[in-house]
Amino acid sequence: MSTQLKYRNILLCTDYSKDAEASFVHAFDQANKYGATLHIFNVIPAVNPCGVQIFETPLSKKEALKKSEEMDEENRLQALGALKKVYIKRCRDIIDHKFAVRVGSPDVEIIKYTEENHVDMIIMGTAGRHETKRLTYIRTAANVSKFAACQVITIGSPKQ
Repeated sequence: MSTQLKYRNILLCTDYSKDAEASFVHAFDQANKYGATLHIFNVIPAVNPCGVQIFETPLSKKEALKKSEEMDEENRLQALGALKKVYIKRCRDIIDHKFAVRVGSPDVEIIKYTEENHVDMIIMGTAGRHETKRLTYIRTAANVSKFAACQVITIGSPKQ
């Protein structure tokens, strides 16, 4: 009895690092191979409401939270534009692709997105863009591998 894998939704997690670039090549290949939708995904950090209070006139807690949410949405939209700018031309050969940016903790947002969009495979780098963030990104990849309800492929860029 032969079991054939069917992937309908493949998630590429990117932070524009060398590892993410290597991951894109594999995600693109897998999406073409299976005729799957390629979701290209990025997570940005949230604005700290306390920081809003420091840099602007004093705000109430409610006002600071509202202002930080507005800033998060503005940052998310800017990041979405940047994500599309980097990848849109490279995805022409894939019939179905989507771009998404979330605000928050990368591992948590990746898992939530995966569940909400019925992702069958996650492809991500093993390390992030900056050396100082390397351990954080490795932790992210480990947590995603541990908690995802689908296959997770982590890829390191050559010569690391």
